[in-house]
Parts: sequence; C-alpha cells; structure tokens
Amino acid sequence: MKYYRYLRELIKVSGCQSLVFIDESGFEEFQDCALGWSKKGKKIWGEKSGKRGKRENLVAGRRKGKKDLIAPMVFTGSLNAEGFEGWLSLYLLPSLTQPSILIMDNAPIHRKTAIRELVEETEHQVLFLPKYSRLPERY
Repeated sequence: MKYYRYLRELIKVSGCQSLVFIDESGFEEFQDCALGWSKKGKKIWGEKSGKRGKRENLVAGRRKGKKDLIAPMVFTGSLNAEGFEGWLSLYLLPSLTQPSILIMDNAPIHRKTAIRELVEETEHQVLFLPKYSRLPERY
C-alpha cells in the first residue's frame, strides 16, 4: 500500500495527465497453439512448424487517458538494458513536453539506478511498479 499512497501524492501534486506508462512487447511471425479441444478420452493431433522466425518488438510510452503512443519504436531482435536506456534518452524523454511521471515495471532490463539518473536529469520522475503488481482498475 506504500506504493499507492506515494502514487496518490504524486497525482495530487502533478495531476493525472502527468502519468506516462512505459512497456515493451514482442511479436513472432510463427505462433503455435499448445492447447486444443477434443472429446473426453480422445487424443488431439496437430502440426507444429518448428520454425522460429524473427522476433519484432515494440517499446513505447502512453499517457493516462490518451490513445496515442509516445515515442513508439519497433525493431527486430531483443531489447536489452542499453537499448532501453538509449530509447529512453534519445526518443522518449525529448518528446515529453510537460513534466511527467514515468511508470514502468521491474523488468530486468530496467536498471533502476541508470534510469533514475537519466530521468531526473530531465526533471521528470520515475516510479517502478511493485514486484508482481497490477494497478487497480480505477487508475
């Protein structure tokens, strides 16, 4: 609950529109479904291609209540800590036109110390979600 109290205080000071949620997601060309339906006691058979395609990823920010993405970047391959910090400093932070509170999860590529330094140099704030968390629907 400490996290929610802190978030409420930030919202009181900066307003709800200052929140920027950040996340990454990956997409693969080939998808296999490991589950299926069959009659009770019957086996289900299917085909699996065995191909592993190129993985595409998207990283972006989004303001609370807005549909537009902020500094979206699509790329092939995986995102690591250096890549995330580069995107943050070269694309996201320069595109923020008002003081913002960046909210992100605790993914291993989110090195807290390095990210805090980058964000606080630009007079924004960063807030990491608690581990294994999910914000309530009212936020």
